[in-house]
Parts: sequence; C-alpha cells; structure tokens
Amino acid sequence: MSEKSLTYSIGRAFFYLKVNCFVVTLAVSKNKVYVMEINLVENIGLVHGVSEVVAGEDGFVFSRMTRKLLEFYSYSEPAEIRAHCTSGVRICFNSNTSFVAMRLNYGRGAREVFAVDMVVDGMERLTFTPGSAEETFAFSAEMPLGGGSHAIEIHLPHLCDCMVEALCIEDGATLEPVKYSGGRIIFLGDSITQGMTSSSPMRAYDALLAAGLGRDFHNICVGGATMRREAGELALDLSWKTAIVAFGVNDCAQKRPLEEFSADAKALFEALSKREGATIYALTPIPWPEGPEFNNLEEFREAIRRAVKHLPQVRLIEGRGLVPNEDRYFVDGCHPNDSGMQLYAENLLAKINEMEKK
Repeated sequence: MSEKSLTYSIGRAFFYLKVNCFVVTLAVSKNKVYVMEINLVENIGLVHGVSEVVAGEDGFVFSRMTRKLLEFYSYSEPAEIRAHCTSGVRICFNSNTSFVAMRLNYGRGAREVFAVDMVVDGMERLTFTPGSAEETFAFSAEMPLGGGSHAIEIHLPHLCDCMVEALCIEDGATLEPVKYSGGRIIFLGDSITQGMTSSSPMRAYDALLAAGLGRDFHNICVGGATMRREAGELALDLSWKTAIVAFGVNDCAQKRPLEEFSADAKALFEALSKREGATIYALTPIPWPEGPEFNNLEEFREAIRRAVKHLPQVRLIEGRGLVPNEDRYFVDGCHPNDSGMQLYAENLLAKINEMEKK
C-alpha cells in the first residue's frame, strides 16, 4: 500500500452549503464542481464500527459503544472520553466520484492525534491532519484518473471524538456500500488495542490486521480498561463472528489480585463463547519494556492461559512474540509506535492465518 501524508489548513477547502448539495473548491484542482452531501443516518450501511449514528448540531455523531457499554465505561472522566473516541469507525463505499470532500468537528480526546486516513481500492492511503488541535477541519481528495468505481474507506480519528459535519462526493455519482467477507471482528481490550499511540487510525494494529484479513471490524476497546466479565457479556449485544481480546497490562499496573483477575478472565471468555460458531482469540500481554522492575506480568499471562484452557472456541496467542521487547518499537515503553503496531499486525496476522488453516 502506498502512502501519502497530506496536511491541509482549513482555508484550502471552501464549502458553500446549498439545499441538497454544495459547491466545493478542491484543494488540488481549484475547480468548482457540484457535489452531493451524504446523509449518514439515512445511509447508515456505509458506516462501520458503530452501534449508533445520530444527526447532531455539529454534525453526525458516532457511537461505537452500545448505551450499556457507555454506562459501563462511565466510571471515570478519562474512561468516558476514551469510550467516546471514534476508534475503528469508518465510512466505506464504492463510487465513481472524481473526488471526496469532508468537514468534521473535533470533541474531547485521549491523545492529540487528529488524523483521518482515506484508503482507495485497498492500495493507496492518504492521511489528512490539521497539524494542531482545531475545532473544525476540512479536506478533499481527487480519485485516481481513469474513471470507474473505486472502493473508498475513510477512517475517522481514533484517539478523539469527532462529528462529521459534511461528507460529499460528485453530484450524480454512484454510491454503494462495501461488502466484506469472513464475518466481522470485534476487538476488546485496553489502550494498545484502541490504537495508542499510532500516528493515524490506519496505522493502529486493529485496522492493519482487519485489512490483512479482508474483514470488517468493530473496536470497543478503552484505554485504561482492565479484564472485566461485563465487557464480554455486553459484547454479545453486537454483531460479530470473531473476537480478539487483549487485556492484562493495566491489571498488572493496578496490582489487581490475581484471583480476582482470573475469575473475570474466565467469566469474560465463557461469555464470549456463548456466541454460536464464533472464534475467540485470547492474546496474552505484549512486552512492557519500561514496566516496573519487579512486575508480575507473567503471572497475568499465566492466568489467561488457565482461563481459556478448557474452552474449545478460544485460541491462545502469546503476546510476547508479537512485538519485540525493544524501546524502539514503543512510544513510551508501553504503547507501540507505528513500527511496533506494524509488527504487531503482521505477526498476529500470521498467527491467525496459521490457526485458521488447522
């Protein structure tokens, strides 16, 4: 996949709102063309990784969590902020449009990462970022020359909340949903699987893994979260065929009693196993290069091994082999950087492909 990182100031894309369409001055071509605005409530089939989409005052609001999950993660302000981030939320469609234009508004964030990724035909990744914390950001992109329909995936910012004020394509262009095979993946975990701290959403390991498998995905991870049975029980309210579960570092950092952690791990995986025909991957924690000198992370890994040992639907993957235990692959000695996320995704993809062949 080729990459282009583009930083646009708001002034380079000018929107003139009309009744059902508006005129946009493209940042690249400077040509005025008529466009049609996509209503994401009426076209909710284009939005992936969400439980709900509503039209708000500042644009379309996306909730990747069910209302019960939002209530569950309301125990602190940091958890609430992270639960409202649009991690894993994507707008995906097939269209013969010559361009795509978007304007969005930012809300609260877990990290100062505001980038939007656009993937065209699974081959080219464009990254758009305001470069700083702006309340509003607008950008546009021309599609490859040659005509025909293109598969377009727009990955919304993964470490902050955002509302899409406008999403527009060429007036009269085709608009069809993207169909994925293999069943949807649901991710349950903490900050690492939420995407901390990749520089853009498509550089997080969940998005990279799903792309490698060619599957849809839904991320319900929350930074700071620990292994709790409720997360498994509430995940059953969502549609998925494969679950990837990665907890343990926060449990270790918070010095949770192993007996309590083990009981929650067993209950969480038993709950997920109620989904008929589902496959669940239990990931033990990846390395923690700058963790406390005398931590017992290995004991938490062993507790996960014991919890899933007799559950036939659960497949165990050792996290220690997914990312090297080297500082150069981490932002802060705990959260992988872009290089660490890339290795995480590649190694996990290889493990899953190997297991699915058996």
